[in-house]
Amino acid sequence: MISRRAFLAIATLGAVGSARAATTESSPTRKGREFLAKLFDPELGLLPEFRGARVYWLSHDNYLAARVLKESHPVISRAIVAAIEKEGLKQSDGKTELVVGEQAKVLPFRHYSLTDVRKVGEKVIRTEMATEQVMNGWEQYVDLLCLASIAEGRNAVGQRHWEAVVRLWDGNGFNDVAAEKHQQYATYKLALALIAGSRLQAIGKLLEAVREKLLLLQEESGGWVTDYDRDGKRIGVANVETTCLAILGLEEFSKLQASK
Repeated sequence: MISRRAFLAIATLGAVGSARAATTESSPTRKGREFLAKLFDPELGLLPEFRGARVYWLSHDNYLAARVLKESHPVISRAIVAAIEKEGLKQSDGKTELVVGEQAKVLPFRHYSLTDVRKVGEKVIRTEMATEQVMNGWEQYVDLLCLASIAEGRNAVGQRHWEAVVRLWDGNGFNDVAAEKHQQYATYKLALALIAGSRLQAIGKLLEAVREKLLLLQEESGGWVTDYDRDGKRIGVANVETTCLAILGLEEFSKLQASK
């Protein structure tokens, strides 16, 4: 979403769902949740961007984490919600709510600014804030196409956005303008595609291929890495936002499969 780590192209946000509660100890999503829980910083009541980081993002990282951990780690989830409210941020920018299945207005997409909320010693609490500047050219970015398809739903416009997503799949990842520029793929875009495609009940083999690629990018720690190259080599470190979105994407896909 063409802001910090591009997403964002997300207080908490409702029940995670019975399907998530049923995950097993060995499942990727369960390992992902354990990875998130281990990052919890009781001093701030928040999760850092990644292990060892001194930056704590309210939106989107901790909004997402509160939702993802709601049933599996309710104490941590409640602590995150309380910490976010303490900072005076009672809702996200709409994108997070949309991703987790709530009604939200995100269109037209707008540019974002990064804001320091406050410092606690060497730790910094930050968040992303929407500006009034409307974003042009967003159709070139897979993450925003996915969000637009979710926002529009199962109608002609939503389907058109999804078809644009499909055209950008090259067998390894989504080769949008960002991927072309940096010569690497963003992992979170795989997760968003799973969410969007599952919501639209997309047919074909694409979602299965995206799921397989996403699973390959999970580290032994349980977290998902930020990026990967043309050969599938992982780039970066496992982080909160990508891991949360991966969990949500995998579970949306599982729900779609169960409904068939």
